[in-house]
Amino acid sequence: MQSKLFFFDFDDTLYSHRIKSVPKSTREAIGRLQSLGHRVVIATGRGPESIAFIQEQLALPCETITFLNGQLVFHQGRKVFERFIQLPSVGSMMEKARTHGFAYGGHCEHGEIVDHVNERVQAVWSDFSSPLPKEMARFEASYPLYQAHLYITKEEARYMEEYLDDYLTNWSHEYLVNLISKQAGKSQAIRWLMAEAGIPQEHSFAFGDGFNDVDMLLAVGHGIAMGNATDELKSVAELVTGSADEDGIWEALHDYKII
Repeated sequence: MQSKLFFFDFDDTLYSHRIKSVPKSTREAIGRLQSLGHRVVIATGRGPESIAFIQEQLALPCETITFLNGQLVFHQGRKVFERFIQLPSVGSMMEKARTHGFAYGGHCEHGEIVDHVNERVQAVWSDFSSPLPKEMARFEASYPLYQAHLYITKEEARYMEEYLDDYLTNWSHEYLVNLISKQAGKSQAIRWLMAEAGIPQEHSFAFGDGFNDVDMLLAVGHGIAMGNATDELKSVAELVTGSADEDGIWEALHDYKII
């Protein structure tokens, strides 16, 4: 039997925020894939500080996780791939954020960092069940970022429009927009992993629910959108399955006659 490669977004794909857990049927489906010899990869926008939470919620071994929308890949707890933002507009964007009093930050090689902690920063990381970032004023002069963060609302994004066009943007919280290079994205890590594993595109599958999963679904042989996915993601998916908390993962894998 040909081994296959499966990529799963985490939030509202594997982990349902409505029921605040990974559904039992999803755990059983992932376990079945692994027992059949298929390779399972978590592809999340979260950073490595969430690795314990992901493993605890999944309650299954997962050797490979891509973090920060494809900017970092960890295998067996070791970093095996990385890409920093190299756009010159990063500094100018953060200077403008300071003038408006917006908190800004991102993920560097030492973890999450933020220029100052305010109520928005506290709300974001509390909702993510993660510790607060390290606080350091004007950190951008010393630390390159894998992914940048602005703690703003969508309405406030108009103040930053001249810079946001340089990036792939993903709103993971009402107060947080994630920014990476347009040359990056989850697909970058996925293509690298497919080549590393020697598994052809037609034997690869990806499941997601959000805007930051579009390039991932397009990079694999079979892209599956969850029932709770955005309309944009559903429009590029080969299959739309049930929601994260409605046995959607199990349903799709059964439809493909994999489990």
